[in-house]
Amino acid sequence: MQILKYELKKIFYKKSSIISLAVLGICMGFMLFSCLSEISYTDAEGNHINGIKAVRLLKSEKMQWNGIISPETVRKVITKNSAINSNSQYKGMKESDIKLSNMQYSRKQGFMDIRELINLSYGEVHSYDYYLIDRLSPDVANTFYTNRVGQIKTLATSQEADYLTKNEKNYLINSAQTLFTPFNYSYADGWLNALERSATVLFALAFVICILLAPIFSVEYQTCCDAILLSTEHGKRKGIVYKLIAGLLSASLVYWITAGVVYCFMFTVFGVEGGDCPIQASFSGWKSFYHVTNIQSFWMVLILGYVGCMFIGSLTMFLSSKVKTSFATIILIFIFIMVPATIGKSLITESVWNKIIDILPHQMLLGWNIFRTYILYDIGGKVVTPYEVLPVLYGTLAVILLPFAYNSFRKHKIA
Repeated sequence: MQILKYELKKIFYKKSSIISLAVLGICMGFMLFSCLSEISYTDAEGNHINGIKAVRLLKSEKMQWNGIISPETVRKVITKNSAINSNSQYKGMKESDIKLSNMQYSRKQGFMDIRELINLSYGEVHSYDYYLIDRLSPDVANTFYTNRVGQIKTLATSQEADYLTKNEKNYLINSAQTLFTPFNYSYADGWLNALERSATVLFALAFVICILLAPIFSVEYQTCCDAILLSTEHGKRKGIVYKLIAGLLSASLVYWITAGVVYCFMFTVFGVEGGDCPIQASFSGWKSFYHVTNIQSFWMVLILGYVGCMFIGSLTMFLSSKVKTSFATIILIFIFIMVPATIGKSLITESVWNKIIDILPHQMLLGWNIFRTYILYDIGGKVVTPYEVLPVLYGTLAVILLPFAYNSFRKHKIA
């Protein structure tokens, strides 16, 4: 245990580690501040309120609409929206009448989530019209869910879905048809904010873990301590094993402590209500093909991100055993992980390249974004999702890389 403690100290006490962890803390703090400051509540007088007070007031308004989104609920929202618009107080209102417009909005913000879903359901597949509900009749309420199925069918058969196989397209359509309806709606801003910010958290953690573990072997080369370490029996065996254990342990600690602090803050401020609602009952998740709730999707994101960070940690330690400098290791990881994520599919449209990008490790760090894209794998006629493939693939690779890192450093020839 003393060796393990020593290796952990070597990882966390480096100047680069202290700086990277400090920067991580600052970035997460800024993200949380930004998340909170973006919440706005409009009172009956048209005045904007921000911050924690706005969260509390908005939550109270939205929770009045908790329940099943049945055709009757859709009809009620359309009727309520129309009644507010036709109020004599707002007739003749101009775009320059900001105060009056805010007063009108204040009466709608309680059902704004459902209003957005209605706009999505009755709108075009590739566009969003905020004012569409203003032109709808309550009589159209019965097609609220069938519209969504039609939109998924349109997407699956459109030119932009050419990269999908026939089996994958059928999977999407079947998923839309078999999704349980009507949706249960509840105020769920805590879960939605946590999911929306998940990619930022995961990519930041992956980069910090890379910086922490990059020197784990290369520092021995740089300080010429490899000659001392590899000249002893325990150094060539236990010493290397403890380095690998320390690397995985430190990565795990950083991951779960950071995630715990960040998300505990979010749930403390926004609440944990709405965890049992389907992700399709939110604006961002409307077209998702996953049959999961908010709480299920949150844990899927966290677990997939953890596997991704463990793979990056193992890969970093392997490269550290091969490359002589920590900086070179960090650059290689950055190229391997970040470049494919930056390029995306917008620059590479061929089907084969789309499939390659879909299987690269950065997919595990996309967080909530992976629920909003149609990524599927057709394996021998069986269609599976990233959550069925990526954890197994990269979890296995993470384990396989460890003995390679062990042997690489152990067989290193001392200069």
